[in-house]
Order: sequence, then structure tokens, then C-alpha cells
Amino acid sequence: MKKISKGRRKKIINKKRIITHKSRKKNLKSNKTKKDTCICQKRILKIMFFLFFIFLSKYCNYYSQKLLNYYYTKRVQMIKSWGRTYDESNLVTIEDKINWIAIHDVKKLKGKCADKILLHQFSKRILKKDICNKILKIYDDPYKIDISELPEQFVLKTNHGSGFNIIVYNKNELDVNWAKKQLHDWLQIDYGKIGLEYHYSLIKRKVFAEEYIGKHLNNYKFLCFNGEPKFVFIYKKVDGIEYRTFFDINWNRLDFNCVTSPHPTDVYPKPQNYELMIKYARKLSKPFKLVRVDLYENNGDIRLGELTFTPFNSHFLCKKQEHNIELGKYLKLF
Repeated sequence: MKKISKGRRKKIINKKRIITHKSRKKNLKSNKTKKDTCICQKRILKIMFFLFFIFLSKYCNYYSQKLLNYYYTKRVQMIKSWGRTYDESNLVTIEDKINWIAIHDVKKLKGKCADKILLHQFSKRILKKDICNKILKIYDDPYKIDISELPEQFVLKTNHGSGFNIIVYNKNELDVNWAKKQLHDWLQIDYGKIGLEYHYSLIKRKVFAEEYIGKHLNNYKFLCFNGEPKFVFIYKKVDGIEYRTFFDINWNRLDFNCVTSPHPTDVYPKPQNYELMIKYARKLSKPFKLVRVDLYENNGDIRLGELTFTPFNSHFLCKKQEHNIELGKYLKLF
């Protein structure tokens, strides 16, 4: 093997060092370039995200305003068709304030709570227990209902509207084909568009079977304003005639003649668990400006019927305007 001189060895080592140094320098420069590129890309992404966020915000504001204008126009047209007026600069009566809420206060939570199936979840979350009537079965398609798996008595309902109920006292006497067709027809209805109560349009429509809890149960309807129960009335139907008897929250009977007349002779004692009912109504109404909380009492057992966000769709029609105004003064919109 040829022997390398000492001087030659030093030159080779120095040359290697120079090459290594240049290579490191080149790598450092390359890494710096990559780092600068990465930083630049991140800045561009941030700017693009910021611009997109501004665009999305403006689009959402534009769409919300457009939707609000649509709600306002349609609702005012409907109010005028009733032969009444609506002036947002002078909201005094309970009717006017309900109409303002129907236009301006459309919350997703209202859709969830108006959904008679999802209401069970809301009750459980707020009260720490489900006080709604027990659901026996839920169906996406009413034609798939199997009557044989249901008890002798039950109620068939849709979850998305009002009055879509079939009370079954004896399932052997039920015309099953008629019931299925009726439920199917109800499911085709967008209930939110009928009375312009838009939160109903947010509900995914289904059919369910609910336990039957009996006849002749008093339905205590609490009118709650800004999270506080203020009035309660009892609904009763006798020989096809509807009666509504109003009380203040201390169970003093009022001479209100609103929606319908009060029952002329019935005397209603205070419910057995009235204070607990007030407590439930207060908790359930807390997230809303206005809600009617419907509660039943059956031998001391309290049940939640439904939450209603546009009671009577604003048709209070109190015979005395002073009562319309008195109901309205308790409701704060701002």
C-alpha cells in the first residue's frame, strides 16, 4: 500500500472539512428556506381563513336578515288577515309581544323542546328526571307500526305539531289501516308553515306510541314570562264547548275572559303538588322569553305534556283589552 505523506494527509483532511462545512451550510440554508416557506404558507392560510370567516359572517348576517325579513313580512300579512294591526314601535298587548317573539326569537332549542320526543331529553337535563309520559315505541314510518306489540290502551302521536293524536281506548276496536294513513298524512304537513310558527319546521318528523294515562285529568297550563311562571289556566271541554279558567300564580281566580270563557260553575281546588309544579315550570321556562308549560297531575304524580312557544298562535282575544295589556306587561322583550 502506498504511504501518504503527513502534509498530503492534512490537505485531504482539510478538504474534507471544507466539503463538510459547505454541505452543512447548504443544508442549513435549505432548512431555513423550507422554514421560511412553511411560515409563509401558514401566514397565507391564516389570512385566507380570516377572509373566509369575514365572508361567512357577512353571508350569515345577510341570510339571517333576509330570513328575518321573510318572517316579518309573512307574519304581518297573517296578522292583517285576522283583521288586526301590528306595530313594533308600540308593543303593549300579549298578542303583539307573542307575534314579536314568533318573528325575532326563532331558536334551535325551541325546535328541540317542541319535538314531543326530544322533550324527554330536555326534561331529564333540566329537572334531572324525565317527567313526560312514557314513550312505548318510535316509528319513522307509520305503516311499520305493529299494534300487537302495544298495550290495550295507548296514544299514537306525531312529534311535530298540535292535535295530531289518536287516543286508543281499545286496540281491538281500532281501524289500523285508517290510523296508519292518518298518521302518514299528518307527517306530510310542515306545521311550522301553517301558523308561521317556524320552530316546528326544525323538527325531524316521526310517529310514536305513548302510554295512556286516563281521562278527566286537569291540565294546568303555566304561562311563564322571562323564566318566571306568572299565570296558570285550566282547560276543559264539555259537550264540545271549550273553557279556560285563569288564576294568578297564588291560585287566586281571575275574571279573565281570554281565548274562551271560564267555566261558569266549576270550582278548582289548588293541586296537591302545586308548589312543585311551579318549581318545574320555573326551571323548564328559564331559557326562554315566553313559554307555556303544560303539566298534568294524577294522584300526586306530575307529568309534563308539552312546551308551547306561541300560545294560541297569539289568539288571546281577551274580551277586555285591559286583560290583554295586563298579560302583556309581565313579558319583557328586551
